[in-house]
Amino acid sequence: MSDTIHAPAELHELPDDARIQAAAVLVAKPGSPGFTGEIGGSMAEFSADYMGYIEEYLDADLELVADRVLAILRSMGELHQGFAVSQLDHALQTATRAERDGADEDMIVASLCHDIGKTFSNMNHPAIAAEMMRPWVSDEAYWVVKYHQDFQGRHYYGRIGMDPEMRRRHLGHEHYAMAERFADDWDQTAFDPHYESETLEHFEPLVRKVFTRKPRRG
Repeated sequence: MSDTIHAPAELHELPDDARIQAAAVLVAKPGSPGFTGEIGGSMAEFSADYMGYIEEYLDADLELVADRVLAILRSMGELHQGFAVSQLDHALQTATRAERDGADEDMIVASLCHDIGKTFSNMNHPAIAAEMMRPWVSDEAYWVVKYHQDFQGRHYYGRIGMDPEMRRRHLGHEHYAMAERFADDWDQTAFDPHYESETLEHFEPLVRKVFTRKPRRG
């Protein structure tokens, strides 16, 4: 299949699975295959033709976002950080609780992905996760993930010498109530080794639906 695909523009003609496989081959090719014009060594030197060429490859790269998100989530099965459940288990519990509580699609996916920043570092992980998903999810889901630790702090900050009411700095924000619901009902309760959560495979179609949307810029 990859031998018959010569340009990113041809990807839209393929069925889903073949399109993703072809995109993975395309974006992994070294150099700038097929481009015959001058390139230059800095972005200031890139021609309009070359920038158009690059944009096509970046569009092809978007086909792989959902697979990357799923791969990150799977890797979290090896991340425990001393907890009784893995970070994948925690993510699945949080998303399951959100789904069973009637949350919308964006909040379910945000609940699943809210701690993916921990794969880099626990420090500042909410902001890392929020910015990773921002182009694809609602403003509400983005905001809740970005500030969820301020709300989560009510349940443990007092035991580590921090202000447990840090959430109050956000009083009056339009998404305050959802952030409380997320932190109090779904997130902080999702460390139970006996909780029967849905599997990652259960959430995979929704992950693919959200992360194949046309992303927002900015």
